[in-house]
Amino acid sequence: MELLEEITSYVDEELKDQNICCRMKKLITDDYVIRNEYMIQKCIKDLLRTRFSCCKSPVGLDKKIFLYISQNINN
Repeated sequence: MELLEEITSYVDEELKDQNICCRMKKLITDDYVIRNEYMIQKCIKDLLRTRFSCCKSPVGLDKKIFLYISQNINN
C-alpha cells in the first residue's frame, strides 16, 4: 500500500492491522512531512463532516433519482 493511501486509511479509521496502525502512529510522530499530510487530511475530513453531515437532499431530488433508477432497471 502506498504511504498516502495508508495515511488516508488511518485518518478514515479503516486500518484493521494493529502493526500498521502502530507504524503509522510512529511515522506521524517522527516524520514532519507525514505529520503535515496527516493533519491536512484530518482537517479536511473534519471540515467536510461538519459542513455536510446534516444536509439532506430535497424530497423532489430523491424521487427523481428513484424514478431514474427504476426506469433504467426496467430497460
